[in-house]
Amino acid sequence: MTEQTDDSRSPYLEVRLHRLSPLPPVLTGILISALLYALYLLYSVEVGQPIIEQTNGSVGFNNAAWAALVICLIFGVATTMPAITQRQWQASLPQLKAVLDEKGRLQVEAMATGPSRKHSWRSLLAFLAGAAGGVLVNLWLLNPPNLSWSEYWSTISPFFAIMNAVVFGLAARGGYMVRYEDREMRELVETHLQVDLAHLERNQIFGRLALRGALAWLVMTAVILLLFVDSTPAPISATALVLALIASGYAFASTIGPVVRKCSAVRDAALQSVREQITASGDAALKGAPGGAPLSELIAYENWLEKLPVWPISAPVTRRLALYGFIPVLAWFGSAAAELVLNRFT
Repeated sequence: MTEQTDDSRSPYLEVRLHRLSPLPPVLTGILISALLYALYLLYSVEVGQPIIEQTNGSVGFNNAAWAALVICLIFGVATTMPAITQRQWQASLPQLKAVLDEKGRLQVEAMATGPSRKHSWRSLLAFLAGAAGGVLVNLWLLNPPNLSWSEYWSTISPFFAIMNAVVFGLAARGGYMVRYEDREMRELVETHLQVDLAHLERNQIFGRLALRGALAWLVMTAVILLLFVDSTPAPISATALVLALIASGYAFASTIGPVVRKCSAVRDAALQSVREQITASGDAALKGAPGGAPLSELIAYENWLEKLPVWPISAPVTRRLALYGFIPVLAWFGSAAAELVLNRFT
């Protein structure tokens, strides 16, 4: 049954589309956001929606233009994250296979390919559910009141109606993907991870994968923070920000958590065994009977086990994680710099 599921795996749609681009995923994502925003600008000109306006003696983006920019960036990040994740998995396969048993090596190759057909359909259902929520939010908060349909289509609102549905759908699908990948990672580690207490540094590959997963969601958090710069409805901005932060922490913890638990269990079992040997050797020494290993060696081994770090996080990963925490803050500086440039050259 497992083999059939693995054979039916395929990459996500956006991963297949990214493969058609000659550019790296990050540059492709930036290009997608830029083209989408260019479409908004053209539409704005068509319906007479201002893009840059002057208020209180300062020049800045129109609220709608700024919100559209952020939404286009969110779309670019959301559609690029799966492509980056798969590249990271492919690059990490040799290190992952080194710490897994034979079945685990086959499973991790399948995970690097993409989700099973069943979960691809479920992710589509999650997207549709999120898109439906986006339509409802758009009707509730974002549409101008008391507009007829003919007047509605002559405003910028249809752009936001479509993009909100798509972005909400991608958010729901992203949440499902995180949960699905968490279950797969937990099963992989609990069932197939081979813990070698003398070489726990090999497990640091899981720490690097966790860091990269958290980085993608921290970038999303930084983009969402830009929504607070202007008058985007607070309920939408705050909810999106909280969910992105939760996803970032969850993506990091769900990758290293099973590894920590598995390594801790193996270390605790070894500690229990050596302590039983210490007790037996001590009793034998008191009785004058010949013992097994020297008591001093057993005590030294116990001390080594007690100090053994089970977290698969190296010092460079810790430093990077601390630096990545500043990524959302940079969004504020970026928005301030944009306003300064506009005021300087207009």
